[in-house]
Amino acid sequence: MRYIPNTKKEKEQMLKEIGVSSFDELINIIPEDIRVKGDLNLPEPLTEEALKEKVYKIAEKNADFFLLKPLIGAGAYRHYIPEAVKAITAREEFYSSYTPYQPEISQGNLQSAFEFQTHIARLTGMDVVVPSLYDGASATAEAVLMAMRITHKNKVVISSLLHPDYKEVIRTYTAPHHTEIIEIPEENNLTDPNALNSKLTSDVAAVVIQSPNFLGGIEDISILSGIAHSRDALLIQTIVESISLGILSSPYDMYADIVAGESQSFGMDLNFGGPYNGYLATKTEFLRQLPGRIVGETLDRNGKRAFVMTMRAREQDIRREKATSNICSNHALNIVAANAYLSLMGKEGLYKVALLNTKGAHFLRNSLIETGKFEGKDYPFFNEFVLKSKIDIDKLKETLLSHHFLPPLSVEKVYPSRKNELLFAVTEVLSKEELASIAEVIK
Repeated sequence: MRYIPNTKKEKEQMLKEIGVSSFDELINIIPEDIRVKGDLNLPEPLTEEALKEKVYKIAEKNADFFLLKPLIGAGAYRHYIPEAVKAITAREEFYSSYTPYQPEISQGNLQSAFEFQTHIARLTGMDVVVPSLYDGASATAEAVLMAMRITHKNKVVISSLLHPDYKEVIRTYTAPHHTEIIEIPEENNLTDPNALNSKLTSDVAAVVIQSPNFLGGIEDISILSGIAHSRDALLIQTIVESISLGILSSPYDMYADIVAGESQSFGMDLNFGGPYNGYLATKTEFLRQLPGRIVGETLDRNGKRAFVMTMRAREQDIRREKATSNICSNHALNIVAANAYLSLMGKEGLYKVALLNTKGAHFLRNSLIETGKFEGKDYPFFNEFVLKSKIDIDKLKETLLSHHFLPPLSVEKVYPSRKNELLFAVTEVLSKEELASIAEVIK
């Protein structure tokens, strides 16, 4: 437990150095009506040991998450993380969440970012990669702003099957621009290309499609991008479950223009929802409109390989009103984790993990339908799928929890009209025997 012991004399010295006579004078800029008034009503102080005991007793009320096998994903996925990833990210040279403002000093962090850029470039097929934004949602929103700058248009079309949180972040980022956002419906758990074709006009900057989408469906990006390009709009593909890149066709091969992704599945724990790490990838022609930081490779004055920040406008940090984006930081430690994970897995390893995910998901779906307790439409999916339950959802979830399975998501929470539907997620942490037992428990 850390604390900062400041004596009365030290406080007086600090106030004098600042140039104020008292603490009240220091905070006089804060309006009176929002200041804390009176006693904070704090409990009596505890000894260190008593405090530890109190915290441990509170913690005992938590369920042991690692004894629960998750059947829920919806944007955050539990995958096995090699111990080597944890060992590397725990090293004090890397153990920082922040990129220093004199980045060339940190050659190890820059090398890690450069290598991660290379991995993502190969997986997406794109020419240039920004290795880190806050998360996939902010990366998608930045991609939308980027498309608006490129096309000089102020209207955006998004799929109804884009992650709901990502939709909200897009709306937040574009609100100052008074951007018109049009949402297109789904058909059989996939984005409806006919609806896109009917709603798309020549004044649309970009079409945003998530694939695999929020319901796990694998979109035909090539068809959707063809429709977008026919109206001179850009196609932004959002990838929330990046393990899918190990087995699906690359966004480049599907004619996407910008890729906005979330790399949480690459060696990062769930961490109560964050911090995660977003990335952006695009074609060379759009390089100047990318936000954030890109790492380049060069030679130092001794002719040795070195890494530097490159293609970085000064406005990004010092003339923010003229910057392409106000994001000038990144999740450095998460880049190290993702780079270590992909480097350890390699092409074959990532392919095998992706294959385990999709095989496991299809096996569970078939097993659940065979119980007679579920029904659902057929559609192409990766490691998440939707089924409609014929039995009470609350009872089903209670039963799964009692057998140490974290229940799937109720689709109704996101799409209110879809009653009794569940969104199941399957990753490699679930063995075939465990997947079979789920169907037996429900049966």
